[in-house]
Amino acid sequence: MLLARLLIRQPKILLLDEPTAAIDDVSEKQLIDHLKGYLTHRTLIVATHRRAVLELVDRILVVNDGKIVMDGPRDQILNQSQVGTKRVVGASA
Repeated sequence: MLLARLLIRQPKILLLDEPTAAIDDVSEKQLIDHLKGYLTHRTLIVATHRRAVLELVDRILVVNDGKIVMDGPRDQILNQSQVGTKRVVGASA
């Protein structure tokens, strides 16, 4: 419900914390597909442990024990690391 309210307001910047944590894989894919189109001309900042959510971002910051341990373009970071076990903050503009 909260996500629906956010999308209705059509903000220029979205801040999402674990947006797919409580949904199944099929629903997660549907949400990601919907957000891909919605995010045109918007900025997304997302914190997630779910790798699929990273499709939405251009840049990734990997946070481990409260410290930024990696920062760079999504594809570069994903190629360098197994991001799935660390807290990830992604951004897209």
